[in-house]
Amino acid sequence: MPHRRPKGRDSSLDGHKTNQSITPVAYRCGRDSIPSRIHALSSVRVPDPDPSPTPLDRSRGELTFPLRGGTPEHEPAEPPPGYPADLPYPPTDRSWERTARYGHRPRAIPADHTGELDALRHIARSLASGTNATTVLRVLCDAAMDQGRASGAMVAEVTPDGGSFLACRGVVADLAGGGFPLAGSVTARVYAQRRAIAIESIQESSPFFESLLGDRGVGPALVVPLIAHEAFLGVIIVTRRVDTPVFDAQDEARLSTVADLAALGLWKARLLEEARAADAAKTAFLATLSHELRTPMAALEGYGELLEDEILGPLVPAQRDVLVNLRAVSRHLGALIEEILTFASLEADRVVPRLAPVRLEELLDSLHPFLAPLAREKGIVLRLDADAGLPLVSTDEDRVRQILLNLGANAIKFTERGEVVVHVSRGPMGAGEEPTVRCTVRDTGIGIAAADLARLFRPFSQVDDGMTRHHKGTGLGLYISRRLTDLLGGRIEVESRPGEGSAFTLVLPIGG
Repeated sequence: MPHRRPKGRDSSLDGHKTNQSITPVAYRCGRDSIPSRIHALSSVRVPDPDPSPTPLDRSRGELTFPLRGGTPEHEPAEPPPGYPADLPYPPTDRSWERTARYGHRPRAIPADHTGELDALRHIARSLASGTNATTVLRVLCDAAMDQGRASGAMVAEVTPDGGSFLACRGVVADLAGGGFPLAGSVTARVYAQRRAIAIESIQESSPFFESLLGDRGVGPALVVPLIAHEAFLGVIIVTRRVDTPVFDAQDEARLSTVADLAALGLWKARLLEEARAADAAKTAFLATLSHELRTPMAALEGYGELLEDEILGPLVPAQRDVLVNLRAVSRHLGALIEEILTFASLEADRVVPRLAPVRLEELLDSLHPFLAPLAREKGIVLRLDADAGLPLVSTDEDRVRQILLNLGANAIKFTERGEVVVHVSRGPMGAGEEPTVRCTVRDTGIGIAAADLARLFRPFSQVDDGMTRHHKGTGLGLYISRRLTDLLGGRIEVESRPGEGSAFTLVLPIGG
């Protein structure tokens, strides 16, 4: 269409030299618009002579093309007539949000990116939730088939000596667990070059893969490396049927993104599996060590009893004092061994509660021989009491005794003066609540700060951790108590204030 010159336009502006200064103008192209000149910013549109449409009417498909020129001497203080009141002024260019004249969006942001981002976000969440390599590999294969519009997907571990299929889906699902040679294969090239490689036909790979996949109707294939933290973890092989298009650059970009996400997920899963294996080895070692120490400790305690009973002859006072100290150290060492053995059994899930009716008054009396010597040594008062009329409780008597001994010994350890009280009572009954009993161990010790309560029940942890800590112990007592309480269907409640003491309450269901 021939260019129409606006009315009143100076011919000296048609490209010929002129002494007049030129003010920047903005031209708007639309169905009914005509150019007009204003003193304003180049990005500001000029109102159309037709007052019916607004200056930013997107339905007209209008585009603004600013002319090159100098900076305007001033900006309009007020928006032009008809400018929408709900839009900022001067307007901000957001051309990617506008539909163009012919109804399509700019190529810079394709219309299907939202769907791709949602799919990648779903894949990332699925990979993050996987805590073992098997789950991650399954998610990876499914994601690769979906993003690559493929008929099959394989994840393979690759070493210089060959490869093995760890997970397979689709038409190649039956290949999981098999191996393959690298010689002449596309996988060997990917392993050497560390980049994705696409082939138009499986015949371009090694004869092994041609015979392996040819009968399954496999045509185009894409091999993408799995690399995390500079470590080559393997490859993912995505295949399509013979009569489908080859993998293009967009397919490679999508699958490379999936592979990067999966490589990090696989790396994390392997680290978790290694950590679990190391933890299992540590638990097995502690269990073996505890069993080996138990035998000589039993013999040592037996010899101590023989001497204390004067079976081998009478003892002078000095010898008896040494024997008393020897027996105390033996009991302490035996308690440490029992703690480690119980910890190992709990970590290996070998502790099974044996439920039976238990009289808590009798169980409370059985604590005295163990706790009284500890309290006497510290010079503090130990009181054990129970409310009258307590019901029989269906629980594991030995485990409850172990929990209360741990709580009682801890209370005595951290109390320098005052008393330690162990009190058993019936729990309050609320509407719809299960009847319970409460075993409270209260002390007048140093107390615990609120910031330290969160780490009380961690294994090998004490409030005064460090090389200069004043209290002995492995830091396993409270952790073991919490784990045993969970097995018995109960809970441990803690109340404490620094300088005032602490109260640990074992709450158990009555059962029956």
